[in-house]
Amino acid sequence: MPTVGILGAGAMGAGIAQVAATAGWKVRLIDVDRSTCEAAKEGIGKRFVRNVAKGRMNQIDADDAMDRIMPSDITELSDCELFIEAIIEDIDIKVAAITPVLVVLPEEAIIATNTSSLSVSELGERIGAPRRTCGMHFFNPAPIMKLVEVVRGTNTDTTVLDRIATIATNWGKEVARCADTPGFIVNRVARPYYLEAFRCMEDGLADPPVVDEAMKTIGGFRMGPFELTDFIGHDINTATTRGVWEQWDRPSRLAPVALQERLVSDGMLGRKSGCGVYDWSGEQPVCVLRPPQGAATGISELGDTAERFCAAAAGDPEALARCTDRQKIVFTRILAALLNEAAWAAHDGVAEPADIDVAMQAGVNYPRGLFAWASDIGENLVAGTLSALDASVDDGRFAPPA
Repeated sequence: MPTVGILGAGAMGAGIAQVAATAGWKVRLIDVDRSTCEAAKEGIGKRFVRNVAKGRMNQIDADDAMDRIMPSDITELSDCELFIEAIIEDIDIKVAAITPVLVVLPEEAIIATNTSSLSVSELGERIGAPRRTCGMHFFNPAPIMKLVEVVRGTNTDTTVLDRIATIATNWGKEVARCADTPGFIVNRVARPYYLEAFRCMEDGLADPPVVDEAMKTIGGFRMGPFELTDFIGHDINTATTRGVWEQWDRPSRLAPVALQERLVSDGMLGRKSGCGVYDWSGEQPVCVLRPPQGAATGISELGDTAERFCAAAAGDPEALARCTDRQKIVFTRILAALLNEAAWAAHDGVAEPADIDVAMQAGVNYPRGLFAWASDIGENLVAGTLSALDASVDDGRFAPPA
């Protein structure tokens, strides 16, 4: 029976432990003290009880999986073929925590970090094991979210990446391979979904419920961008935006929006604070953020372009017919920005188009992969739409890669 060591028994580490144990792996779970691991195992057991009650697994499998999860300490990791780090996003802390583990792990054991924002290459170099260090980025909650981004460091051995991809697949995950670049795939390519929504509101084009409804009705997205940022937390969302923007040399496409950052400074973080774009204190969310007064920009100039783009992009023509001209422009701006960012990510060597499509569908539940969507719309129509949108703004954010 293969064994994985997992450093970090918080929500993410415990989730990964549940995934591995369910897939038949023995799990050695370690943290600052064993009681933290015991509490994490107890939480996993409660989730197994719910899964059995709902018919998602049988009692024997649940009991066996629980038996495979062993709260441990560093000295007990000598049988691990894989070691996954899932602790705080601070590279100095990660290096300090992983370094003593290397003395115990087998020399051929793979070292994977669950980081969402730090350099896998730097981590591998600093711990002195660059060839066997890679990224294995799960999404929260790990037992539910299907995606694992497998991140190659500058000097990661290809056999390590192949092995991690196989393990993730055997654990029931969908794999997207990518380079060690800021934001990897999802946290970079998804930026326009939030940013362009806020820009539409800043331009006076539509208020948040109209924007959210446009993306769900025309595009088939499960959640609108304002609903989703309230769910994620505006503090987390803006920190990710600013980090990706800074690390990619501040392209206008990824620039933070002052309105969203003002929400954070005002303590309006979303659901977790009770209020963000929407007030969540009642039975139904109530929008509390309104666009500025004044004429909306870009309606007359973009109406025909948006009509053609939406007709090609919409999944349900009847639903599209119920949408207003403003909703069509909103949808066009946001989806075109996403398609453009996916193209830029491929251009910058982040990942292959097929991996980007897998990542966006499995990682953030997009209704279609962005490259597949662009193909359905048509190359000429996408290019023409981006050209029209770029002519309507003064920051060049809709300019495609060469």
